[in-house]
Amino acid sequence: MLDMSLSIQDLEYFLLVFTRITCFFVSAPFFSTANVPYRAKVGIGFFTAMLVYQFVVPHEALVYNTVIGYAILVFKEAIVGLVIGLGANLPLAILTFSGKIMDMEVGLSMVNIYDPTTRVSEGFSGMFYHYMVLLILILSDMHHYLIKALVEAFTLIPTGHVTINADRLYASSLVFLADYISIGFRICLPIFAAILMVNVVLGVMAKTAPQMNMFSVGMQIKILMGLGIMFVTVALIPGASAFIYTEIKRMVVMMTQVFY
Repeated sequence: MLDMSLSIQDLEYFLLVFTRITCFFVSAPFFSTANVPYRAKVGIGFFTAMLVYQFVVPHEALVYNTVIGYAILVFKEAIVGLVIGLGANLPLAILTFSGKIMDMEVGLSMVNIYDPTTRVSEGFSGMFYHYMVLLILILSDMHHYLIKALVEAFTLIPTGHVTINADRLYASSLVFLADYISIGFRICLPIFAAILMVNVVLGVMAKTAPQMNMFSVGMQIKILMGLGIMFVTVALIPGASAFIYTEIKRMVVMMTQVFY
């Protein structure tokens, strides 16, 4: 049975736990989408904080002198939650990068679709792969892994004892940028290779038959070839989601290591 009685010290400690968890839900994938109401995010954060406070974190005395000192502790906990959630959300940007390369090769770079979950305009291919991979990650219980990682972070990063390691943050950023390029090109490689072959064929035809307008003909051929390759390679999307899944877990671990 839950013990709902709280002293001033316990309330201060609970607010730090609540701040970290709520900030995580604000920046983490699945939970941070714009179509999730803010009241739902706060409510999930509150009840999760109650469970974590009651059964997970040790109730230790906080070390601070003034209100400003406690405000600094709250600010540090907010940074921990935001950074860990952002680390889990960053790998999804790889899909947008791959989609932009696909759209540039196919000829759909001017096509933008409004995404109600992020409230920004994205390309057609990037949004398609983003929603497909996001759906697969939800079906594979990725959101459960994120909550478990957040709970385990309280053991690795004790509440009220947050330290920031700038060197690890810098190293984590470099690792992500390298994976950002490599994974992004792996996802868009089938369309990139197919359109490259089409460009070679069109270049040869332009030399052998200069009376044909290859610019007007080539645009339709590229779009048809690009959409055809996307249709054929739909079976490869689970493999792409596996790359994103692994990168999310890797980034969560690295971002957690930044604070201890």
